[in-house]
Amino acid sequence: MFLYYGLAPTHAQPLKKYGRRTGRTGVDQRERLQWVEHIRAAAAPTRDDPAVLPPAIPGQLPLFPVRRMLSIDICRRILQRPLAGYREVVEHTAAFAAETGISKAMQRKLHEMLRLALAVRDADGDDLVDELVLDDIPNYGRSVRAILLRTQMLRPLPEPREPERPQRSRTSRSTRHVWAPRPETPRSCTQCGSWFAAKMKTTCEPCSSFARTRRPSTGACGRCRRVGLPLADGHCRGCRWHVAIHGPGDITRYGTQLWLGSPAPAPTSLRPLEVPPPTSRRPVSEHLMVPGQERLFELRRDWSSVVALERQDLPTPTDSAQLLLTDLDHVMKQEMWSKYVAAKTRRTLAVLVSWLGADAPLLESDIRALVDNRPLQFSGRRVTQFLETRGLLIPDPEFRRDAQQKRLEADLAALPATIAQELSVWIKAVRGEGKWKHAGRSYRSIARYWHVLDPVLKGWLADGIESLREITQDDVKRAIATRKGTPARSIHIVLRNVFRALRQEGVIFRDPTRGLVFAGINKPPPSVPSDRLAGVLSHARNDFQRFVMVLVCVHALSGTDIRHLLLTDLDLSRERLIVRRPGKRHIIYLDELTYRCASAWLRERHRRWPVTTNPHLLINRWTAVDTTHSPIGTTFANIFRPTGLTMPTLRQDRIRDEAFQVDDPLHLMRLFGISSQTAMRYITAAHPERTAKLPR
Repeated sequence: MFLYYGLAPTHAQPLKKYGRRTGRTGVDQRERLQWVEHIRAAAAPTRDDPAVLPPAIPGQLPLFPVRRMLSIDICRRILQRPLAGYREVVEHTAAFAAETGISKAMQRKLHEMLRLALAVRDADGDDLVDELVLDDIPNYGRSVRAILLRTQMLRPLPEPREPERPQRSRTSRSTRHVWAPRPETPRSCTQCGSWFAAKMKTTCEPCSSFARTRRPSTGACGRCRRVGLPLADGHCRGCRWHVAIHGPGDITRYGTQLWLGSPAPAPTSLRPLEVPPPTSRRPVSEHLMVPGQERLFELRRDWSSVVALERQDLPTPTDSAQLLLTDLDHVMKQEMWSKYVAAKTRRTLAVLVSWLGADAPLLESDIRALVDNRPLQFSGRRVTQFLETRGLLIPDPEFRRDAQQKRLEADLAALPATIAQELSVWIKAVRGEGKWKHAGRSYRSIARYWHVLDPVLKGWLADGIESLREITQDDVKRAIATRKGTPARSIHIVLRNVFRALRQEGVIFRDPTRGLVFAGINKPPPSVPSDRLAGVLSHARNDFQRFVMVLVCVHALSGTDIRHLLLTDLDLSRERLIVRRPGKRHIIYLDELTYRCASAWLRERHRRWPVTTNPHLLINRWTAVDTTHSPIGTTFANIFRPTGLTMPTLRQDRIRDEAFQVDDPLHLMRLFGISSQTAMRYITAAHPERTAKLPR
């Protein structure tokens, strides 16, 4: 027999040493454990398997949270993967072990669990470990949580978890509190038998409230014969509710209905059960609309007597109306409407379809008339959009007209007939409906012109002028002379626009503004003191306001640019934001502050409206459910009121500050996407000595 030293296979199992067992791990057992770990590591396909918890793009939001089945084998397949912050975690684990007295073997196991947590963090594309990930870790979740909190790498839940009983370490007498999750588990109420979810309670909330508020006697129920239950009129709450639902005939039966979820509070007394139940349901409304039926004349409905009725007093809805209400419930649940808004919307639709039915389209005027009676109890906007998407709405042209158009028509009606007719021709021409075909202006733009024109018209009417044909060039000059600076230039521009349009349409024979030249005004942009700019971001109360303030104060975006930003324009992976403007687009490369604010707003947007179809980046509670996908209104600029500054002032100050730093107009054009004339105006304001004209 020959012995070959040094040729033993690497996977050979060490020999056991037989002897007296002392209860401790000997040298032979440690060698055997090392051999087992060596075999498992050698059997693993790789130490950094790319198929296991692949890292995601930083900042990418998941569509929905995913529970993972984590194990020790998964940890062994990523042992050599570089993880950000892992060295700091190991150092804090050693400090944690010194305080709690855990062994080195326990530290190695904690390192594995911490590696799993950090790998899941990278797989989610997050910068912190979510506390929900600790529920998926197979072992030592509480210790891992404590270590991650020390390293500031954990994002705790909004609501703290309940603490367990204090535990004592083996080597130290000090008591430490360990926070452990106590998830809600399904259970059956010990009194009424309904199924509900709770952490420690054994009775549902209605039964607890019944025993707490009514203070009934305790004994054996006269129907189900169970003992030790709170009773009222000799019956427990479960039997009282069962009899109230199924009628007084079940008072002699023994069985009780199984409830999946706590039923509503039971009736206060069983005396009404002695009255026989009604033989028929509430009748169907007599005012149901028939499909295809035409109206003889327009008549506004009076809902004053209907809005005072309770829900149980309304007529019984038809089958089609009930299906429509069920469809609305599904939409509200899918889009996660708030309880208050959902209750108002459903109440409005229930009243409408109970009286008018759902077989024929409903009039928008009926919805408006109903909401006008009780605006705090009914919601017409969402009901109108819901019915319109399903083809069950007859729009009212009067309500669909532009609000600025209605205001202009009301102002024209207050003027003399001749001047009102002439200005109507001007509005029609500006809208692009006249002889000269061009891109028309909106009613909002015309309303701005009217704001300047209205005081001038009142002055002319006071002088006895009955038609714009009577206006001379001297009248125009006197009107301009009533103001100075920019207001005077605005009067000149508006009057020139009015009389040119009337001349082109053939209303007047000569233009009184022809030949008038108004000198341009080169007003330097305003400068804001640095002490007022210091605390602008501190006035932001949420992620929406913080993101808007950064876009204005850092990137100098206007209100129009911010309102029309699309969700697809923000690319966090490339760290850029595209601003689309008429005829061009401007690319903003995000800095660290803007990137952090944009990520926070995207998380908030996804949390509040996860199923919204509005393509705009900035939305609110109205535009999130608006089927027309409209942008947010201009009132969002009110977030700057606490700062004492306006949005245009902050925007202009940002460009002016950049012009002081770099005296290059091309730099301003690339950075802020402004025109060459605007860039030169800021350069002139910042460096007047370099742009001054040389003396001749």
